[in-house]
Amino acid sequence: MGVRFLRFPGRALLVGAAMVLPAIALADQVLDRIEINRINGVAEIRIGLGTQVQYLRHAPLAKGRVLNVFLRLVNSNVPEAELLEETIVAPKTDLVPPFSVTFPKLGNAMVLTFAQEISWEVRPAADGRSIQIIVPVLPGARDVVAEIRAVPPAPLAAVEVQPGAVVAKAPELVPAPAAPVPVPPTPIAPALPPPVTQSSTEPAPTPAADNAAPSPPVLTSEQVEAMAKSFLDDARKALQEKDLARAINRLNRTLGLPTNTQTEPAQALIGEARELNGEYAKARAEYELYLRLFPKAPGAPRIKERLAALPKAPSRSSPARGLPAQAGPAEWTYYGSLSQYYYTGKSHIEIVTPPPPGLLNFTTDTLSLTDQNALITTLDLNARRRDGITDTRIVVRDTDTKNFLANQKDVNRLYSAYVEQTDRRLGYFVRAGRQTPTGGGVLERFDGLNVGYNVNDRWRINGVAGYPVEFMSPYKKDFYGVSVDMQPQFGEIGLSTYFLKQNMEGVVNREAVGLETRYFDPNTTLYGMVDYDVAYKGLNILMFQGNYRADIGTNYFTYYDHRKAPPYGLTNALPGIPGLSIKDAIATLGLEQVRADAKALTATSDMLAVGLTHPYSPRWLLGADYRAAAISSTQATATVPAMPGSGTNHVFSVQAIGNNLWAANDVGVLNGSYILGSNYRGEALGGNYVFLYDDAWRLDGNLRYYTQKDDQDQKQVRISPSFKVSYRWKWVSLEGEVGAEDVRVDGPLRTERSNRKYIFLGYRVDLR
Repeated sequence: MGVRFLRFPGRALLVGAAMVLPAIALADQVLDRIEINRINGVAEIRIGLGTQVQYLRHAPLAKGRVLNVFLRLVNSNVPEAELLEETIVAPKTDLVPPFSVTFPKLGNAMVLTFAQEISWEVRPAADGRSIQIIVPVLPGARDVVAEIRAVPPAPLAAVEVQPGAVVAKAPELVPAPAAPVPVPPTPIAPALPPPVTQSSTEPAPTPAADNAAPSPPVLTSEQVEAMAKSFLDDARKALQEKDLARAINRLNRTLGLPTNTQTEPAQALIGEARELNGEYAKARAEYELYLRLFPKAPGAPRIKERLAALPKAPSRSSPARGLPAQAGPAEWTYYGSLSQYYYTGKSHIEIVTPPPPGLLNFTTDTLSLTDQNALITTLDLNARRRDGITDTRIVVRDTDTKNFLANQKDVNRLYSAYVEQTDRRLGYFVRAGRQTPTGGGVLERFDGLNVGYNVNDRWRINGVAGYPVEFMSPYKKDFYGVSVDMQPQFGEIGLSTYFLKQNMEGVVNREAVGLETRYFDPNTTLYGMVDYDVAYKGLNILMFQGNYRADIGTNYFTYYDHRKAPPYGLTNALPGIPGLSIKDAIATLGLEQVRADAKALTATSDMLAVGLTHPYSPRWLLGADYRAAAISSTQATATVPAMPGSGTNHVFSVQAIGNNLWAANDVGVLNGSYILGSNYRGEALGGNYVFLYDDAWRLDGNLRYYTQKDDQDQKQVRISPSFKVSYRWKWVSLEGEVGAEDVRVDGPLRTERSNRKYIFLGYRVDLR
């Protein structure tokens, strides 16, 4: 858990200490949702986040039981040091082992803890708000939706078939008895899994036969190989006989098996079968998926040539959306968690102030108090019903804080409460209720409606309307917006353009037009955003982030962010109109003057970050990055003088991440930073170590050291150790942490000695 202790000199000390708990209790929610989908023999796990994030690195690099994904939050309302640790559990599925996701850990890591060891590949998604993890499908997985693998909605208009195209007369999925499975007399060596690369942001998987022969609960590698070879041989024979429907059926059966030596040729062949059948959109999706999964395979150049030769638009219509589709059986599943944690902390602060000139007695102020005493309860409930056509969700996430300190109120925060439905056949998406933003110019959590419609497999239109949720704001706001998406394809740029209008107290508060860009291929992920406010005639946001992974495993990242902080809005004028509400200020000064004052008092934040991570050895990852940040000055108004800017702060950091050092799945992280501020210099060192024992115990040790010296010759030294222990029994987790912080400040104006000790205890029950 991140705990930030605030210190204030003199009489403000008590007020500052009392502010600690609300800062933690009101910390925003970061983890949003977990998606698990099957894509031709591999499973894609997508962790959606409630804010934009920058992916930095992950460890271990390729496999383990605990995956640590290091992130940096972009434009978060809460500093990382004040984030409350949160955990969400994955929905029940037999595609991947059960797992949970916790953030933050190890400083700024998102941690996935699996029930068993598994291999993975990790990359940022092209939307800038989620992380993709590709893992093998568990042997014997019988997930209904994964087997149906419904296709994306097809274009509404039919296109004439090109001359020479072979079109199958029979339905695509024809009932047929399963081919006999020969058992070889000698064992077949288990196949090495192909290199796995993440899929697209919105992959276009092909449908699999729902009449495939049932797999046994657990298949040996020999059985998998024998079945795959039999299916592939039958598919090749069907192609020779021009029976394309049967060929596609058998190829889907091959690809529905766990990864084997036939997966790569089957993935190539199904693209050719789709192409021969005149299904060029599906053929394109299969070829692109082949290049994502097997970018270095010998057949990749040939597949690239076939992909480049495909028509740009589908040449035959797919079944109309109004026709019946294979829904398959479905039932409601329920999952989530309930947790309760008790937090308490005590502080002792002593400040010694030198006497004024001519006097001898020093002044000593001492304060000891309990600054934190609360019980925090978090409820996360999810219900889902999914088949090959529709996907229905109900989500509720709530945090309740019972404060036991005097003069502190209890606080309840309902972070999410929505119902969502997607229909693949009709091509629509609807989410209604309290939800986190997903783009389209929406910058904050809101109560309202978010809808989308897939015009075809490339274009999508969206609409959004609602009321921003600002827990401590007295002002009422409402907004509406529209956006158009050209959804990203493999190796091509995707674009989203939007218009959004927000009113406050009946007056336009924000009127923005914007553009978002996305790009991804096996090695590169790019995301950019431009937001311009028409009402203020100024640029609100200009940001770009990118990741590139070299073939040797080195990951490079860059990030640039130029934005108004806070974004343009009428409330930015409040410091210049003390005692007046926005409505009164507009009545007195006029709307244009209030907007001019708001614009003058709005600062600009600039941040640049570049870095890399290199796999030094199977056990060690080495990382380095540079960050520069600055806040601009503000202009003077009639009542507020101009405020100077912060100057540019430079941070140079190095990081070493080790895994499997002394025990299986243990992790050690070493950090070092040099901070060059406009009026101070600082050095920070940190170390974390995580030890897992017997799949039930987790021990976390943390030690941080920080020293700083400013231009007034004042020196600060801060040491913060902590220790945490967790025990898991079936679906119940027990946790406890103790920590301390010791601060020494020495300077010509004052001497300060402070220490703080905290503890928290609690439990979490996972509902699966």
